[in-house]
Amino acid sequence: MKPGLRYLRPIAGMASIALFFCMLQRIGPEAVLRNIRVLGWGVVALILLSGLRHILRALAWSYCVQTDGRRPLWFEFLGPRLVGEALNDLTPAGPLLGEPARVLAVSRLMPAQTAASSVVLENLIFGLGAVLFMLSGIVLAVIAVAALRGFWWVGGGLVSCFLACLAMVWWAVNRRLLLLGGMLEFLRSRGWRWALLERHEQSLRAVEQTVYDFFLKSRRTFLAVLAIEIATNFTGIGEAYLILKVTTAHSSLFAAYLVESASRAVQIAFSFVPLGLGVQEGAAAATLQAIGYAASEGISLAIIRKIRILFWAVIGLVFLARYSMFLPAAERSTT
Repeated sequence: MKPGLRYLRPIAGMASIALFFCMLQRIGPEAVLRNIRVLGWGVVALILLSGLRHILRALAWSYCVQTDGRRPLWFEFLGPRLVGEALNDLTPAGPLLGEPARVLAVSRLMPAQTAASSVVLENLIFGLGAVLFMLSGIVLAVIAVAALRGFWWVGGGLVSCFLACLAMVWWAVNRRLLLLGGMLEFLRSRGWRWALLERHEQSLRAVEQTVYDFFLKSRRTFLAVLAIEIATNFTGIGEAYLILKVTTAHSSLFAAYLVESASRAVQIAFSFVPLGLGVQEGAAAATLQAIGYAASEGISLAIIRKIRILFWAVIGLVFLARYSMFLPAAERSTT
């Protein structure tokens, strides 16, 4: 890694945290606390909606397991999912730590290679569903601000780029282009030899092959999983609508849809920022301000949504402690 890039993540993380406190100071902690009190028992509904999202993603994950033996039931994936999500949300490493933890946690139920391929598949399909959802948000925004002719070109360009990328992915899958294997060969030809990669090269190639087999041979299952992953975004719309309805006098499903689209984009782009501090508040404020809301209402919304993140993160850490107790001593010392 280049020396300049080595410090990019910590600098960006500190900048995001500084942005969060600036925004909090702008609206005042009292305003956030007042909105939380107004929300009242709505906090329970907020937690239940986010819990439904975790259940849906656990269900989608269970369908991604390719095994000839017993397929674990969906609720057996819920604990490992919460473990990974807690580490994703609370640590600067984000998915670099959370996703391997998911693999390790679910390896109690299946071989490690099967576990790894299922995690990769679920993340890929979730990413595709998130992109489709964000694209729909762009289309809605284009329709809403049709008077700004320049925005039609921006929206059209984004849609065209997305469709081009989707076509390239589809072409690569149908041609069975082993991108990871090709990358390893390229690095080896340039004299780059990493002991860690060489040690796990066969496993990495096997996981990639399993991913291709799933897309090519299980297309009905793929479409079912994609539908579930897209549905998870609508729980977020419900959260945003609930908060706006209680804390503002002019809530709308359109505003909630756009807020969730922006939130999903920020989540993917800034996964290394713990709790999305600063960036989630900035995205919500900018989105709502663009359609006539006060920026403070977006900041307050994003902060309130962190209540359910922290709730499920605590549950995830409890599962992490439980799973760690059952790891063999030798395996625990290596993790």
